[in-house]
Amino acid sequence: MISRQLQVFLRVADCGSFSKAAAQLFVTPASVMKQINILENMYGTELLKRSNRGVELTEAGKILYADGQKMLALSKETEAKIKNAGRHAGITIRLGSSLLCPSRLLLDVWAPLQQKYRQYKFRIVPFEDTKEEIISLIASLGERMDIIAGSFNSRTMLKYADHLQLGYSKFCIAVPKGHRLADKKLLEPEDLYGERLMLVKSGDAELIDSFYELMRQKHPQIQLEETSYYYDIDTFNVCEQTGTLLLTLDLWADIHPSLITLPVNWEYKIPYGILYPKNPTPELKEFIAILQQKNIK
Repeated sequence: MISRQLQVFLRVADCGSFSKAAAQLFVTPASVMKQINILENMYGTELLKRSNRGVELTEAGKILYADGQKMLALSKETEAKIKNAGRHAGITIRLGSSLLCPSRLLLDVWAPLQQKYRQYKFRIVPFEDTKEEIISLIASLGERMDIIAGSFNSRTMLKYADHLQLGYSKFCIAVPKGHRLADKKLLEPEDLYGERLMLVKSGDAELIDSFYELMRQKHPQIQLEETSYYYDIDTFNVCEQTGTLLLTLDLWADIHPSLITLPVNWEYKIPYGILYPKNPTPELKEFIAILQQKNIK
């Protein structure tokens, strides 16, 4: 319930260092400093003294730290009261939603179960797809949101949350409007020869690594270009602006209005599902069990 900036400030104050706080939050030191700068600009005063030895609280920072700890404690107490009160009216699942992790992926699967399990309600919690903070968000599941749905095949991601597969999504190719391939209804791998194809960096997902190997063996005429480990909206922007093709998924077909998502005559697909906390609440654990039973059937 307290702001992201205040949470980061409290962590930096406890750690005495931007880099140590960044490591605990699973973000970069630059991202941490950005949050602190936002907070200092908002209050119009310096909150932390920077030095080669780390950071120290200013007088203003000491006031914010003391009151911030009180706000954090009150926030947790209030959240517990709300959850307890909510149990009498039903069980609310806080479902994260973004362009790359749309809430509909779970809601479509849940739709046939909705009448039978009317006690479950969903509250959509929006978040931004950013490469810098996605691991921090996943590691903090259970705090602001309970579940996010999407394609999660990264070894790093799966270290910080449990995963339930819901289905498969097909590998497609996104091409800018006006590209020579944009009018095709179905692509052949040979259509990509001589083109630059951007895709997720290798080394963090077994299926992606296998795809790289297959492309290099069977279709070396395609110029593979690695992006960062994780896509965000800027990945799609770069492809549209540079004319580069992008390995994408059919579930991401409507993300960028200037890109056309085309199917390819191949059998490559990748699982999608939900991520949830390693230690879910009893209510969330029961919800996951219902989804697991549906998948078994």
